[in-house]
Amino acid sequence: MTVVASAAALLIVASERYGNDERERTLRLVTFAVIAAVFLLLASAFRRVWLYEAAYGFTTARLYAQVYMCAVAAGLLMLFLALASPIDVGGDHYLFSLHMLQHLLLAMIVPPLLLLGLPEAFRAFDRIRVSPLLASIVFNAVLAVWHLPFLYEATLRNQPLHVLEHLSFLAAGVLFWWPIMVPAGRRFAMSAIGKIAYLGFAGVPPTILGLAFILSPIVIYPFYAAAPRVSPLSPLDDQLVAGLVMFGLGNLIYFAAIWVIFFKLDDKAATAGERPVVEVETPVTMV
Repeated sequence: MTVVASAAALLIVASERYGNDERERTLRLVTFAVIAAVFLLLASAFRRVWLYEAAYGFTTARLYAQVYMCAVAAGLLMLFLALASPIDVGGDHYLFSLHMLQHLLLAMIVPPLLLLGLPEAFRAFDRIRVSPLLASIVFNAVLAVWHLPFLYEATLRNQPLHVLEHLSFLAAGVLFWWPIMVPAGRRFAMSAIGKIAYLGFAGVPPTILGLAFILSPIVIYPFYAAAPRVSPLSPLDDQLVAGLVMFGLGNLIYFAAIWVIFFKLDDKAATAGERPVVEVETPVTMV
């Protein structure tokens, strides 16, 4: 299942390589067929595990298998939406807001889902340590540098450079989410409070970038100012929506991850180290 899902992911990424010609249409059809087959396999496997649990009882191992299948399905779906759906075409040719949505899918949503969907045998959390500071710097640097006007405009006019941009978002996203995905108790695991702080600080650069798009009185990227209008949005309004996507959706993703981490905190671990409260008896309590 892992091999088939990996092949499907590679096909989706490969569909970015070609222009709008017969080869692209053929590759997209093949990609769609493979994705459909993977979803059928995952649905069948999920159903078999569910029936087995209903007959013989639920176990942690089978629960993890279900989580793995759901994460793989969600990751492939998000990757497909980002690179092989109208979001890709619309962002590449017409709307900056769709392009921003595509970037968030590639950098902030697909990587954690794919990492979560990795079977235990394929994980290397005990062998590979990713520095949280380095991961955060690299991720936010990649996010900021690709949005420099001259470089961003170049990606819209140069297909190989555009593919490199998307691959770098995926790679930087995996690097960024790796420290978050290391389970508690592992050799290189961060504490729950450390993970919350990590995500909190990581939300600052996307906020600044999003506000820059929202508050700018001019269209930052001339490509979208000259693009055919396929929606009621003006180029400046489209840029404002793109800023809201980066600022709002980007921080919402981090907040959702913080929420999950916070509510997984064990009460005993959360209160460890606190001094016990000594109850002093008073005449009232002694009665």
